[in-house]
Formats: sequence, C-alpha cells, structure tokens
Amino acid sequence: MVDLAKLKGKGAPPPAEAVPDVIQSDQREEPVQMVAIQFRVPPSVFAEFSEAAGREFGFTKGAKSNLFLKMWDEYKKTR
Repeated sequence: MVDLAKLKGKGAPPPAEAVPDVIQSDQREEPVQMVAIQFRVPPSVFAEFSEAAGREFGFTKGAKSNLFLKMWDEYKKTR
C-alpha cells in the first residue's frame, strides 16, 4: 500500500516499492482447451444431476462438468 504521508511536500515522488514478478513465477499448468458435449435428458434427471454436482463441488460454475469428469474417470477404472 502506498504511504500517502510520503506524498506531502515538494520534490521527487517516493521510490516505487519492489514487487515480485508474478508472471514469471506462475506455476499453473497450461490451460487445456475444452470441447462442448451436449445431450438431452429429462428435467428430473437434470435437476438431480445439478443437485449432486452442487453438493459434491459447490454450487459454482463448472460443478456439473467436474462431476461428469469424475464419473468418467470412475467409469474408465472399471473397464
């Protein structure tokens, strides 16, 4: 945070604070391009799946996708 007391008076501005280079130290994996999958189910199945996804992964964006991917991984383990 900038110390505003340093700004009072005449003269040069205070020196900039040293900040680490967060871009270079980013350790995240490269984003994977996603592909849409679309199929139709009865409204009752959609509501149940949405509820299960929300309980498992939180009621946030991507919960249904995460639940589908988890189900797919379990399916592959059983084959």
